Amino acid sequence: MHKITEDEIDFILDDIKANGVVIEDLQYNLLDHICCIIENEKSESEEFKEFYRKVVPRFFKKDFKEIQEETEVLLTFKNYYAMRNTLKIAGIASAILTVLGAILKTFHLPGAGIALIMGGILFSLVFLPLVIVLKFKDEESKTDKWVFSIGFLLAILITLGIIFKLMHWPYANIMMFSGLTTFVFGYVPLYFITRIRRPELRFNTIVNSVLMMACGGMLYALQDLGYSKKTTNDYSVYYNYIDESKASITNANLMLYKKMDTSKTEVVLLRNQTKSLDHLINEIKQSLDAKILRKNGEPKNNRLHRQKGVHFTKDGFYKSKDELSFNDLKSAVTDYNIFISKHGTKDRQIDIDVLSENEPIYNVLVDILNQIQLQIANNENALLNHWG
Repeated sequence: MHKITEDEIDFILDDIKANGVVIEDLQYNLLDHICCIIENEKSESEEFKEFYRKVVPRFFKKDFKEIQEETEVLLTFKNYYAMRNTLKIAGIASAILTVLGAILKTFHLPGAGIALIMGGILFSLVFLPLVIVLKFKDEESKTDKWVFSIGFLLAILITLGIIFKLMHWPYANIMMFSGLTTFVFGYVPLYFITRIRRPELRFNTIVNSVLMMACGGMLYALQDLGYSKKTTNDYSVYYNYIDESKASITNANLMLYKKMDTSKTEVVLLRNQTKSLDHLINEIKQSLDAKILRKNGEPKNNRLHRQKGVHFTKDGFYKSKDELSFNDLKSAVTDYNIFISKHGTKDRQIDIDVLSENEPIYNVLVDILNQIQLQIANNENALLNHWG
């Protein structure tokens, strides 16, 4: 058994200090452990320094500084290893639950909502916050710490927005739009500027910035920004005007019919032509409403919300073979125009070409049909006044 000397103790302590261990308690703990090993294992024939060099690698992978850093982590983050294990478990669980929820939702199977909510909560409220905390430990630059933290906070906001969107909860669009806007136009440029000047990070910074901008931009492009309040009000005023004008003219026409001899052939034909075409257009609008409601699952009482540019009218109206197709409307309008040309003027004929040439999307098509109905009521009123 080797009896260690004071000079050897001083040598070991100086070497520990020289290798970056500055915490005094840690210095003497390492010294005590190394001295015990040397006293128990060193033979009298071995040279002290040579044996010491063989012993110290047992305490680290590269140098003593690793022990200093690990100790600082344990002192600063007392629950560091618990957080790392929680991070791994939360990450794996959130990934499994999210994928499972997506599969269940795709096939309309029960449990999709619960799986998506649990996966999203684990990811946004457990996994990402722990990543932020651990990044503060790992990153040496204060700038990098704050930049990464901002990025993960935005990821939390966007993730929660996506969950709210999938579950049809309120404020989903606000959360997603604000998060993606800040991420694409604020965070990515900030990340790029703060890291591109460092040569060792330049390549990774360019690659990461391109990936984040591309992914964020595509998600941003998928956002349904909806209508502004001004547009909503304008639409409401417009629809109310059409409805009120048509109702007013229709009531006036009913009063005129009461004053006239309704047995006259031209009056009977006018009333039949008007009622027939107006009824057909109402049925077409109801059919279009039903189709878009089945397609989008939107509430029936929200008239403006259905005025989105959904390109389904080509197959559902123009190429349709049912009795509410464009061809049936065109035939009815042709008959109506023949009647109008005989009893009125050609400038009162309905222009059906505006529909056949442009094949407008849903909201435009409905607007045109409303205008046609208003024109029909006006034509009826003009002829009744003329005959009266």
